Amino acid sequence: MWSQTLPHCSLAWRCGRLLSKRIKLKQQTYCRGFHSSPTMFLFWRNGKNVGLGAFPTTMESRARLHDGRSLLDRYVFVKTLENYYDDVPSGIILDTAYADSQPNEDFDPITPVVVGLHDTPGSHKDLAPILNTFAKLGCRTIAPTFPGHGDTQGLLQGYDDVFSHSSTERAIFVHDFLIDLGIQRVDLLIGVGASCYTIMRMCAGFDSTEYYRSIALISPWPLTRPRFEKDLEASKKLQLLWDRPFFRLPMRMFLSGYRVGEASTPRDKVTTAYLLNNLDLGEAAGSALATSATNVPRTVIYGGMDPEVSEDLYNDLLDKLEIPQRNVAAFRGKLDAPLLPGALKFPDGGYDLHLQHPGIISVYLLNLIKLFHPHIRI
Repeated sequence: MWSQTLPHCSLAWRCGRLLSKRIKLKQQTYCRGFHSSPTMFLFWRNGKNVGLGAFPTTMESRARLHDGRSLLDRYVFVKTLENYYDDVPSGIILDTAYADSQPNEDFDPITPVVVGLHDTPGSHKDLAPILNTFAKLGCRTIAPTFPGHGDTQGLLQGYDDVFSHSSTERAIFVHDFLIDLGIQRVDLLIGVGASCYTIMRMCAGFDSTEYYRSIALISPWPLTRPRFEKDLEASKKLQLLWDRPFFRLPMRMFLSGYRVGEASTPRDKVTTAYLLNNLDLGEAAGSALATSATNVPRTVIYGGMDPEVSEDLYNDLLDKLEIPQRNVAAFRGKLDAPLLPGALKFPDGGYDLHLQHPGIISVYLLNLIKLFHPHIRI
């Protein structure tokens, strides 16, 4: 079988299980300066890789030469959401694109683990400006791409339609992804935009004090209304038609006329529409309250000039997370040690703070990692 160009960090039993079900993967081209041959296959026999051709050797050489202080793009098969859907009780398998600074390494409790979750639309590459700093400091830094985003996709036809982009689905997917990589603990979980809902749901649904040790929410979407509320009507119409496969081909011709958040491509517009339509604000508010009850170290980073979210809405989130106003620091050229739980406000900042101020945010978040690994230094 063949899959995406970069190697998959998947266990032998999982590959054997896929082969036994005769799942045929679609070959894709990944523009990374090297490509796999159409005739290149990877076989597993008795748990051992007996690949044909030079491709596995080339990638193994890259892994040996990698210094562990920069992000490498990878793929992994993730089986997730078992017993979640009534019509698909066995769950779905996702060919997941992600970045990892120390791929194929066993979990090391001494090494800090930082996980970043991107916004919608987007991919794991959007977090590189922040995550690269942690990788250079020796942290194991990981960032998955959500289903329906970037290069992540279902292995079987129709699997992309099953995933509706609710906060619960996304939370279960990320947790299963980390378990598949053998991650036993996350020291810092970073979310941007819509993924902040996912993080709060993860803290509310799992033993966060043991597994997710601290969280950072950058430009989180509000709890009382969707971020792109003015696009809700278009989102509902788009999903209503997209749920009928017969209309999909002609719809692609008219999608350019639909405005759905900041999405530009047809796929991103559909994904954003599903996320907006399946967003449960009541659940989000409850997750925020549950997160505060866990007493996990937490911080919120937001801009005072966000064009879509007023400061009152950010203050509502801070209140739900039990972050007092006295712990909100305004950045004006000097970065002080954060008070936790706390928040960092950029008075003149907009929405894309992770792109506007990646260095400042990285240094600020380093204080959360120091809670568990005091030896780490810039």
